Parts: sequence; structure tokens; C-alpha cells
Amino acid sequence: MSINNRLTQFAQKQLVLAHNKQERAAIIRSLDNLERSLDDEFGDEIEEFLRFGSFTRNTILPRSYDPNSDVDLMVVFNSADGLYAPSTYRKWIRDFLTVAYPKSISKKDFPAVILELNHIKFDIVPAYTTSNLLFGTRFYIPGRDETWRLTSPNEINSKLATKNKTYGDNIIRNVVRLCKHWNAGFGYPFQSYLLERQIIDLIFWGNENTYSRFLKTIEVVGADFRAVKNAVYWIKEYGHRGDEYKQAQWIRKLLPGFPY
Repeated sequence: MSINNRLTQFAQKQLVLAHNKQERAAIIRSLDNLERSLDDEFGDEIEEFLRFGSFTRNTILPRSYDPNSDVDLMVVFNSADGLYAPSTYRKWIRDFLTVAYPKSISKKDFPAVILELNHIKFDIVPAYTTSNLLFGTRFYIPGRDETWRLTSPNEINSKLATKNKTYGDNIIRNVVRLCKHWNAGFGYPFQSYLLERQIIDLIFWGNENTYSRFLKTIEVVGADFRAVKNAVYWIKEYGHRGDEYKQAQWIRKLLPGFPY
């Protein structure tokens, strides 16, 4: 099997949460329970729940490949009778989690409140919406200094879907997963969301596959890391020599979970 095929298989199987049915089922069960518990606690104070982030883009990695994998949940509060300060909603959520999940870790991490279970971490973000004919529905989340800021929670989803379709063969989503695994192995030099956005915004010309796109991408996002430059050099060098065994060895210096 070629290096490209092995990278593609790695990105589309081992790095895909859906292929670990037990882990995915546990996350969905916990997420459903969290939403139900919040709804029972706050009732009409909550307008809706919105799941967003890598979990909805299918770029979340199993925790064996990214120990910091998390699921983003937006709790949209009803503002029809008035709006409180962002800190009020965050305190409501934190106080509720402390009681409802006494054996788990809950803490504030701006703008979210984090609930860390033994198998997954939830980033819970309070929000409110406005709606009109001109702008449609707009979402607001906590900003700095007790303000609210406009956000587009699933904007990156449509960008990824469009670019992935343009390149075909799931190449862009493959590369996102590979780079997120690299990011975890290198101690998280990038925030996961910002890394995904940077990868999606990159433009390269010419025919590509998962292997070539990954190398081009990691050269850009990892440009400040000598270890990345060195690994990419030797991956290419052994590719020219036709030595796939040593190529794979050097790929593992970037992707420690890449199978033998």
C-alpha cells in the first residue's frame, strides 16, 4: 500500500470518531443527558441548544489521538423578557454543573464553562439570538468586559464542506484530522479551532492527494518548528528514493499514531 493510501486510511478510519462506535455512543449519550438536565433545570429560560464545532464537522478525533478533544454546546437563553450580563448566565451554568455533576470537573474558561467527564470534555457557551428580515437569526456570545459579541457558530462548517467538495476525495477533511493529531503530539501549539480555520483557508495549486496536501499544509502551519522542517525534508527525500519504510518512520515523528 502506498504512503498516500496509508495516510488516507489513517485519516479516514483511525482518526474518525464515528469508527469508534463505543466512544461516539458514550459522547452522544452524555450530550443528550446534559441537554435534558439543563432543560429540566432552566425550562423556559432556554430557547434552544446548538451543537457546533469539530463534533458537527466530523473533524473531532478520538481521545486516543487527541486527549483534549471536546464537544461544543451553545445554550441559547430566552431574552424576550430582558437580557442579563454574560457573567450571570455563565454563573448559572457553572452552579448547575457543580450540583448536577459533583464528581466531574466544572470550571469557567472564557467564554465557555467547561464540564470534564472521564471520557469527554464539553465546552458550554451561553448565548442569545436576535432575528429580523434583513439579517435573519444572529447569535451573540460573551465578549470581554461584560459585553456580548456577534458570532457565526457553524460558519466554518460550510467553508470546510465547500472546499472539501472542490478538492474531492475528502482531502481537506483528511488533512485537518492529520494536522490536529500532529498538534496534539506537539503539545498543542495551536488552538484547535484556529488551526482548522487556517488549514481551510490555505490555497495550493496543482493536482493533490492526501499525502501531498498534508506535507504542504504542515510546512506552513509548522513553519516555526525545526523538527517539522526536518521531518518533511526526510519524508520527501525517502519518497524520492522510493524507501517507503523510512518515509513512514519519519511520518511517525509528526504523527505518532500512524500505524506500522
